[in-house]
Amino acid sequence: MLPNEQEIWPRRSLRMSKTYSGLVHLNGHLLASVDVETTGRRPGYHEIIQIAVVPLNSDLRPLDGVRPFYHNVKPIFPERAETRASYVHGIKIEELILHAPEPGKVADLLREWWEKLDLPAGKTLVPLAHNWAFESSFLTAWLGIDEKGTLFHSHARDAMLLALTMNDRAAFAGEKAPFNGVGLESLCRKFNVANPSPHDALCDALAEAEVYRSLIVMDLF
Repeated sequence: MLPNEQEIWPRRSLRMSKTYSGLVHLNGHLLASVDVETTGRRPGYHEIIQIAVVPLNSDLRPLDGVRPFYHNVKPIFPERAETRASYVHGIKIEELILHAPEPGKVADLLREWWEKLDLPAGKTLVPLAHNWAFESSFLTAWLGIDEKGTLFHSHARDAMLLALTMNDRAAFAGEKAPFNGVGLESLCRKFNVANPSPHDALCDALAEAEVYRSLIVMDLF
């Protein structure tokens, strides 16, 4: 079941507008933090069982007036769930089977939510993630390459890759790498970013945005 969402996100109505306070250089595209939880590590075999998409403003904070997309997803092949994955995210597969909508329904809900954003023609969401390669592979397996390409821009931002690049930059300059670890939990500790429920898709998406913000304002030397 979903956690108590009121403790994570205050109730807001979805604003239908083509004007958002997003990053200017995105030229009308809208940055959004994306996180998924899955039944395992193999896209196409394992499945997305929870997803969160959080649109961000020009300050890389959750966009005021726009409710994030946040949903559990019923697994079609629950018997394929990896024990380790279930231990990490703590989502009970049995409850998803009983209560969560099927993948096709959630995909329809995601499309409806995206359309209600009413972005300018030809504009879409620029995904921000922590290890986008993982999220992207599962979203492609779930939505198909065309639908994923409609909902999400190909020029994704990745907090984990940025942290790795900053380590490389420091090493190249003969300086100590700023990060001992580049996992989300490690970077949350580094920047004192709160994550009340790690491996919940919404909590992770919010934490990822805050970590990315901390990274891009950080003075390396």
